[in-house]
Amino acid sequence: MTRRISAAAALIGLTLATAATAEDAPPAAPAPPALGPSFSGPMSANAATYNFDLPVLGKIYAGGVVSGFAQTQSNTIFGDHPSRGDASNAMAIIQKVDGVVQFYLQAGIYSFPAIGTPYLRATTNTDATFGALPVAFLKIAPSANFSIQAGKLPTLIGAEGVFSFQNINIDRGLLWNQENIINKGVQVNLTSGKLALNVALTDGFYSGKYNWLTGLLTYTLDSANAVAFAGGGSLSYSDRSSFRTPFFLNNSQMYNLIFTHNSGKWMIQPYLQYTHVPRIRQVASTSADTYGGALLVKYAASEHFSIPARVEYIDSTGKRGSAAPNLLYGQGSNAFSATITPTYSYKVFFARVEANYISASGITAGSAFDTNGNKKSQVRGLVEIGAVF
Repeated sequence: MTRRISAAAALIGLTLATAATAEDAPPAAPAPPALGPSFSGPMSANAATYNFDLPVLGKIYAGGVVSGFAQTQSNTIFGDHPSRGDASNAMAIIQKVDGVVQFYLQAGIYSFPAIGTPYLRATTNTDATFGALPVAFLKIAPSANFSIQAGKLPTLIGAEGVFSFQNINIDRGLLWNQENIINKGVQVNLTSGKLALNVALTDGFYSGKYNWLTGLLTYTLDSANAVAFAGGGSLSYSDRSSFRTPFFLNNSQMYNLIFTHNSGKWMIQPYLQYTHVPRIRQVASTSADTYGGALLVKYAASEHFSIPARVEYIDSTGKRGSAAPNLLYGQGSNAFSATITPTYSYKVFFARVEANYISASGITAGSAFDTNGNKKSQVRGLVEIGAVF
């Protein structure tokens, strides 16, 4: 998804068609490339990204991100490890950000640490999800207010980004766990004054079947505040099922209402999420829903040190033991999480520590935490160190 790196837009995952070119910036402080990736801070795009000129193509920007992390946790889920370390990101980013024809390529290995779920090491996760080229798209921008892009695109759903370095926390949240994050398809972007509209026809949870329609409508209230509504879902039944394509969620509908305030030392972002899985007669299931809310906050204590935090709650429907899909820790279960991630950043480098806690209720035996899946809570401690260059 094309996202302009600006206060409100980057924080809500807004895809804007308008791109500020590097040539417009003063030589001493060039503007970072405008296609992506998006950042919600404290990390940010490198303003001095390496660039070079090619015949016909013009100016090309080359950068990337490298980071490693370690974690320890209680009540380890079967198959996971009580403590471990790994590379969370090792990716190169190449992009062309101006002219009618633009492109974005992000290649390498990556992991998806997420609260309340087992960790999958980066090399295994890369193979099991979106491959060594997870994001790659071509953008045609005939004007500053209109563009079309096609390829492997980040979703329009949700408030948290795909990769750990894009977000205020290391672990992604409970609401993020419900969302699709990368899909293949075509997206149209349109801006008019304070309104931005993005509409995409994709394959949903990377199913290969192009039957998902999603949209994001954002209204910028002023320089510090924006509100967005995102929604989408499957237009037809799909029988695809895999680690990256969860069957029930791939046949679902999802909706977000997101408000973002970003002014001075504070970023405050509350958002709501609703997911509906209809009755699927092919598998004799009943319908199920999730209702969730989250509050993301970041306080910049100084130029280099900030304190991001997140609290979430999510509830699911369905009678335990019924034919309703299990969308959490058993039909009808719910969960609460709290996360705090003190972060230090200096130029292209960053280091952060994190503590998070999750508590689940109404669980189905074997579906929650510890080796037998019967514990109702988990505590994690994490550290991540890296550079965005």
